Amino acid sequence: MQIDDAKSIIFYNGSTRRSSCGYCKKENSSFSNGMWASSLTVGAYQDMIDRGWRRAGKYCYKSSMEKTCCPLYTIRCDALNFELSKSQKKIIKRVTTFLKNGECEKNPVNTEYAEREPIMKYELEDIQNHDDKMKITNTDYLFDEEQSSSVIGSHNSTLATINIEDSKMVVPLNLSCNSEIKKDAKQVKPGKGADPNLPISKKKKLLRIQKKLAKDPNFVTTNSAPQQKCLEEFIAENDSVSTGEDKKLRVSLVKTGTEAFAQTFTAGAALFAKYQIAVHNDKADDCDMEQYLSFLVDSPLKEEKSNHPDHPGYGSFHQQYWLGDKLIAVGVIDILPKCVSSVYLFYDPDYHNLVLGTYSSLREIFLVRQLYNMSPNLKYYYMGFYIHSCTKMRYKAKFRPSYLLCPLKYTWHAIDKCIQKLDSEKYSIFDESGDIQDSDIFTIDNIPVLYRGSLMRYSAFKIIGNNTDEEEQIKEYKLLIGPKLARRLIYCIMG
Repeated sequence: MQIDDAKSIIFYNGSTRRSSCGYCKKENSSFSNGMWASSLTVGAYQDMIDRGWRRAGKYCYKSSMEKTCCPLYTIRCDALNFELSKSQKKIIKRVTTFLKNGECEKNPVNTEYAEREPIMKYELEDIQNHDDKMKITNTDYLFDEEQSSSVIGSHNSTLATINIEDSKMVVPLNLSCNSEIKKDAKQVKPGKGADPNLPISKKKKLLRIQKKLAKDPNFVTTNSAPQQKCLEEFIAENDSVSTGEDKKLRVSLVKTGTEAFAQTFTAGAALFAKYQIAVHNDKADDCDMEQYLSFLVDSPLKEEKSNHPDHPGYGSFHQQYWLGDKLIAVGVIDILPKCVSSVYLFYDPDYHNLVLGTYSSLREIFLVRQLYNMSPNLKYYYMGFYIHSCTKMRYKAKFRPSYLLCPLKYTWHAIDKCIQKLDSEKYSIFDESGDIQDSDIFTIDNIPVLYRGSLMRYSAFKIIGNNTDEEEQIKEYKLLIGPKLARRLIYCIMG
């Protein structure tokens, strides 16, 4: 049987109901559909996020928009036309100032606005059970030898490549912002105020113009707008600060599953635990190495190389922020054919005053603009989900220009117009045209199915599988992923 894309294998879970919402914290109010991805090509995953899906580790989920408490709208920023706001410029300058003198404002951690968004966690036991079931499907023949021997794989094989005993604690620097110290309030002495008898002070520019007019009544002023610095110039100023190697900021992009990544695994796991405990109040068992590996290291994405020699390739990466020898932040991202997709961010709470959530987003937009020069189709920065019903998630609208995905027609719409609708109703359809998005020409009988190690179409499975309960679920699956992905993804049936 000929399949267009024989490397994307999924196991559809169907509708799930979570006990609580990670955004509004309500019990039994969050609804979604989910699937486990044994493997995905970057092209297939690009199509998935363009239909409202998102991954957490190897688990992919899509909000049931009409009934969930907090509808999750996919948001992307047009990185090539990105415009820095004043507040975003201040954040980059704040980092630059910190790198120059090692000082920043010392305020307590505000956990209400400390993270981009909560991680979608699922039981580690379920992940392991799923991986065990997937082994019996005998899917190795679908992959080339190089990919199937990749370090990216099951939890045990990945852990085997990492020597936990060789881990060393990073050396603390004298640059940390102690979150326990509060900034002293400035004492202002009482006074009489401005003297009304004195002339009004004038700016130097205005005084120069007045002098020129006094000499030459025909003098004409030309008010030319000051040239605005672009993101690249601000980042270049930031990176040029060098007051010693122990104070220098180094941002490195590391592909997961590589030897270079294994060398920094322990530092990343320790930072993840520190962040989750301080910001999300997790217990130590909820953010150990197994959890870190499951949610932020394991990825279903198959690595693909680029034709450009300087391009890092496509797949899953950790963008690491080092201050000297100390890891202070990690942005987990996927590099896909059309975008850089943000997965998660965690950072050292001691440096929360640097506003690393926004700063790392700016660095990721900067990365998109760099990659565009090597891959002209890669233009967007996907920020995960925009949740209008959750106030602290509305900050994503400040990255402009940004667009939201229509949950019905899967078309993109300027966020300003979308917000007008979301102010009235939390679940809104942005595309009001009468166009039909999906064609019904492709039937479920043609969906590629993997059953007991054999690849077949669903029509053949119905003859030998004798499982009538599967039909309703596969209809729901086709509706959620659409006809294009229904052709590309291999639907795995356990038996």
